[in-house]
Amino acid sequence: MSEKETQAVEQQAPAAEPMKNPYIVNFCKVLVEKKNENVQGDELKQLLNDMYRLFENMLGQNMIDALPEKLRKEYLELCNDLSKLSYERIAEIFDKNIPHYEEIMKKTMRQFAEIFMKNKVFNIADYPVALETASS
Repeated sequence: MSEKETQAVEQQAPAAEPMKNPYIVNFCKVLVEKKNENVQGDELKQLLNDMYRLFENMLGQNMIDALPEKLRKEYLELCNDLSKLSYERIAEIFDKNIPHYEEIMKKTMRQFAEIFMKNKVFNIADYPVALETASS
């Protein structure tokens, strides 16, 4: 197969879902079980997907908030021009400047669980991060 043909096949292939952190997936499942949510099948899958995306966004926001002010501003400016943002640059900013990421993860889990458990019905509007942000 020529290089052009390979590229054409790659472009036609459906995009795989992004990898999900199994710990976060299990965390969401446990919350649903503890709350005795009565959902199954596609409805459960959608609920878990929404929960996962919201949790990821809350975690990201908490990580950004934990950055020193100067780096936070720099990172947010980089986000305005995604052509300047790379995985290497993200790692450089976060890996070196947030040594207590485990604490941020725990804080986010507590925050998320508290909101989820207090609501009678899961409502994305109750979370501090908009779902539209999560799905983009």
